[in-house]
Amino acid sequence: MSTFKDADEVYSYIGAAMEVCVADPAFFEATKDGSLVVLITQTDPAASILVDFPGQKVLTGDAAVGASSTVQLRMSSDNANKFWQGKLNFTLAMAQRKLKLDGKRSLALGLLPLTTPIFDAYKAILTEAGRTDLLIS
Repeated sequence: MSTFKDADEVYSYIGAAMEVCVADPAFFEATKDGSLVVLITQTDPAASILVDFPGQKVLTGDAAVGASSTVQLRMSSDNANKFWQGKLNFTLAMAQRKLKLDGKRSLALGLLPLTTPIFDAYKAILTEAGRTDLLIS
């Protein structure tokens, strides 16, 4: 059984965390002069989220799939839930093929140290939505 019942839940929780991310001053400063646009494709349920860092916008669903990206990140929605809580080691998950990263990898990997505020925001979004069942201790 999947962590999320449908793509709308993915967008409500992970998409909302990405909205926090693009508005975060540290992320904006680190990406404002670059071209980092990440397409996050998740399975079970299928969901697509496009995070345009320099444009400070997030697109979901068909709008995300149709947009251009410089980095593509693919994983199951269960692994995405773990990752955005800081409970999935990115490098190890890549080695174990739990997630796949294509495109300008160095751009994306350079931002990993900035992800802690996203983890906190994602956990807060889950808690506020009453979805503490998705929290991993």
